Amino acid sequence: MATGDVLRADDGRMRLGWRLLLFVTVAWAVALGVVTVLPPGILAVSTGMLVGGLVAGWLLLAGDGRRPGALGFHADRTAAAETARGLGLGVTLGVVVVAAIALLGGLRWSGQGGTLAGWTVGGLEALLFLAIPAAAEEAVLRGYPLQAIAEAWGALTALLITSVTFGALHLANPGVTTIGLLNVTAAGIFLGVVYLKTASLWCASGAHLGWNWSHGYLADVPVSGLELLDAPLYEGAARGPDWLGGGAFGPEGSAVATALVLGAAALCWRGDWLRPGSAALATAPLAFAAEPPAFAPSGTGARPPHESNQQGARE
Repeated sequence: MATGDVLRADDGRMRLGWRLLLFVTVAWAVALGVVTVLPPGILAVSTGMLVGGLVAGWLLLAGDGRRPGALGFHADRTAAAETARGLGLGVTLGVVVVAAIALLGGLRWSGQGGTLAGWTVGGLEALLFLAIPAAAEEAVLRGYPLQAIAEAWGALTALLITSVTFGALHLANPGVTTIGLLNVTAAGIFLGVVYLKTASLWCASGAHLGWNWSHGYLADVPVSGLELLDAPLYEGAARGPDWLGGGAFGPEGSAVATALVLGAAALCWRGDWLRPGSAALATAPLAFAAEPPAFAPSGTGARPPHESNQQGARE
């Protein structure tokens, strides 16, 4: 077999495995460079991941003749609305999970000092603090990797691979349990579905942010085992067995979350209320290259993905 056959497929493009390896290598190198020049901390790591994921994704998309917007962070006036839509979706799911666990006796709250004004300001600061980590994880997993795998092997395979990877990245988190890892994986499926239904990493990042904020600040409980925030006025705590309240891992460690997150992913996948906008489709995203989505919005002027891909390759 010739070297060219190992590196490139019949269509002349670099094979998927090499593209994913190049993505990881570039993203890691860029992230390392960013982290070394920033003050140490979670924001430095998240910023490095975000910049690395963006640069690596844009580089590989450029190799296919696609514009940076094809990664999912398209720069237009719809970005804020799509982020807000995802944020509302993530907060709603997070609140439903917390409420269900509390109703079953797995969570309780006790009072503490503070003011409503302090709570409001703290909530806005928490949103800003959590925004970069949420966008970073989306860029690294639901950015180029999910989209390239979906183009080559289909959406379901891409969801499985990236979601298992998402779960594995949380193996070292404090208080992690088997249920916790399963739930992080389920959350990866949910977020992947949000991207695949909207073609927007703005929406997926908003959903990710809303989920983390609703747990870490609104409910004041751990997020994936991390105590990053402290809301005034009250303090949340798990009670009962870990499979119910989640223990030190937070609601993501509860079996209640498993059913609700997977149910939400199924509703998003089967429903037609999450649709890609014309601006997102016009960027010719890789994940939409294989076949036109049945849920493309009508009356938006959006072109079928295969037509968008052809123009995206020329521009």
